[in-house]
Amino acid sequence: MAIGALGLTVFLIKKDQVAAFEQRFPPNDPAALPLVGGLDGRFIPLPAAPGVPRWVSEVSSIVASGEALNMFAMSPAGLLVLPRKGRTFVVTFGHAWQKLESEWLERDFGRRVALNLIKRDGLLEIRSEQVFAKWHMASDRAPRAASVEEFGVEFDRDLVATVEGVPSNKAIGKTVRGGTSLRLTLPLSALEPVLDKSEALFMSDAYRKHWPDIDNLTPVKDLILVSQLEARLDQDLASGKALKTLAMFTPAYRRDEPLVIDSYVFGRMTASPATTPYLTAQQWIDFLKAKQLDPSVEEAKRTPIHLLEESTGESKACSAFDCFGYEVALAGQQFVLSSGVWYEAAPEFLSRVNKAIAKIQIPTVALPAWNQVESESAYNLKCCKNAAFVHFDAEKIWFGGGQSQFEFCDVMHPKSQTLLFAKIPSKSSGMSHLVEQVRRTAEFFFSPDPGYRKQLRKGFQKQHPTLSTDWVDERPRAGDWNLCLVSLGRPSARLPFFAKCSLMKLHKDLRSRGHEVSFIDV
Repeated sequence: MAIGALGLTVFLIKKDQVAAFEQRFPPNDPAALPLVGGLDGRFIPLPAAPGVPRWVSEVSSIVASGEALNMFAMSPAGLLVLPRKGRTFVVTFGHAWQKLESEWLERDFGRRVALNLIKRDGLLEIRSEQVFAKWHMASDRAPRAASVEEFGVEFDRDLVATVEGVPSNKAIGKTVRGGTSLRLTLPLSALEPVLDKSEALFMSDAYRKHWPDIDNLTPVKDLILVSQLEARLDQDLASGKALKTLAMFTPAYRRDEPLVIDSYVFGRMTASPATTPYLTAQQWIDFLKAKQLDPSVEEAKRTPIHLLEESTGESKACSAFDCFGYEVALAGQQFVLSSGVWYEAAPEFLSRVNKAIAKIQIPTVALPAWNQVESESAYNLKCCKNAAFVHFDAEKIWFGGGQSQFEFCDVMHPKSQTLLFAKIPSKSSGMSHLVEQVRRTAEFFFSPDPGYRKQLRKGFQKQHPTLSTDWVDERPRAGDWNLCLVSLGRPSARLPFFAKCSLMKLHKDLRSRGHEVSFIDV
């Protein structure tokens, strides 16, 4: 009987990890089944004992008969191992993908193959990992093949984790999806030539012709450099420096599908574990302290973290290291750790960002120096000791259907028509907050909808009843006001690299809309 097309998930084992893979799954294992029909390789069945799904007991409690439902389920799985021309491919079925260790796999295999097959106007979905400040995953999908410009990805900010689209080579199938794995829909009889083609595509950089801006960050493959980066992280953990900027988040996974996590468990999984809805570096530190351990890369790799889904219980276990988000400079280059992988900012990307922020103008209004000690609020008040400035810090504007709170600015200089937004940019996330505040003000203050300006007038009159509101009575034109970002203590050249990326993006976007944007350090 002819076998139709199957949804196939393909991984590529690193050449130097084949021995480790075969130690776990020996070629001479009696359980491994040889292939026929001209196929070279073996199939490793991973049987599963039948069990009662969790939902059955709940449904039993509401069925009319009142009797327990007699329902069982099985989750068999398997690995199809296919050596091809010196490379080892593994096709996984069911939950077998969980048996593959991350260090065995070519992390970028599926993604590179997919990018070489998908043109910019053939995109169906793009999943990106925002590693520059907020450390989160985003997914954007189109109902039909579309141009990348129609998606929300920002290559100056996002690390593209997974792409799906229509391949230019129809022999590959109707669609192709790539992250760590390659997802295809093919008959098994057509798989081997496709694997040969995929290995060639994985080694090719031709995709950069159609996707020139997608590799601003590239995985670090030099093991010596990885060791140096981890040694630097060790130093920063020991000194406490890393704890000021280290982020923790649910990592991206080799299955290349998002996990919806409800809670987390640090350490060994017990019958009644202590769960937490958030991941923070301080929680990890507290976990280590309870065991009288010091923070280090080694301990991070040893610390298990269980990711729990609300409906199904444990979904996946990983290490604390896999959950780290961290930025570091080494030998003049910028690196970021995300989902257990170190990435390097491409030199041309680094140069482009530095040149762009160096060109941002300074404001015409003079500001007092920051004393390196006072808080942002204290600095804003110091500015307003000069009567030419008007204080706005901490004044919330209630606006929108959900009555959300928005900050207009920190300080206003009416004579020069400058809105000032001040921040101590100790890390990329602080700069991200500053950038978002400026972006929201530009969106609402200059909007054709007068609703925000009406609320702004009310707040201004309440805080400054003796001052004129003429400046807010009419909709301002783009360019009437200067939007000035004020960095307390750091010039733009010394900002964290990915904070520079946020600043560059904001300046480019607002300038394209006709706004005046400036930056100054004090």
